[in-house]
Amino acid sequence: METTLISTIYDVEPVMICITKFSPKKVILLTENNGSDVMKESEETLANAFGRFIDIKSQETVSNDPVKIAAAVAEAIQKEKKFGNKIVVNISGGERPQALGTLFGAYSKHQFLDRIIFVDNSTKEVVDLPILKYGISSTKKEILKCLIEGCNSVKQLSIEINISRGMTYNHIRELRDMGLIDKEVLEITTAGRLAII
Repeated sequence: METTLISTIYDVEPVMICITKFSPKKVILLTENNGSDVMKESEETLANAFGRFIDIKSQETVSNDPVKIAAAVAEAIQKEKKFGNKIVVNISGGERPQALGTLFGAYSKHQFLDRIIFVDNSTKEVVDLPILKYGISSTKKEILKCLIEGCNSVKQLSIEINISRGMTYNHIRELRDMGLIDKEVLEITTAGRLAII
């Protein structure tokens, strides 16, 4: 089974450490749409150093929207899993929204991952991060999706999902406790949008 490394990028060093450690056959670099010169130089360095031996692809992401980044990462993970590859996700580089979006995208497809890692800047050691999952039921996911689609009352949600109002209230309370629905109004939060990717 071949390994695919999906990696944020800024400085070249963390990605090189990952390539050396995991020997991937494919590297997907998550670049930012307004990437810095350092990021572009890092991409070039990797292509020049490993491009003849490793399939290196760049996937541009929206640099300031963790939800869109998470969706793009989830899609890349799913695509690579179809090829039967082991998948390692590196969140060491990039701006914070990109690293967080990558991490949340990895969590959304946790079942397909071998590892989520971070390269410590000071020690250059690869640190394994826990592979977490959102742990919400299909009914709760349906409620969140209905909120995105414009449902704005408990009555409307209960009809759409075909559960009692009492059960709908319970699910909403639990989703609010998890931070997936706003505490004050019946609206999905950014965390909720991430949870249904």
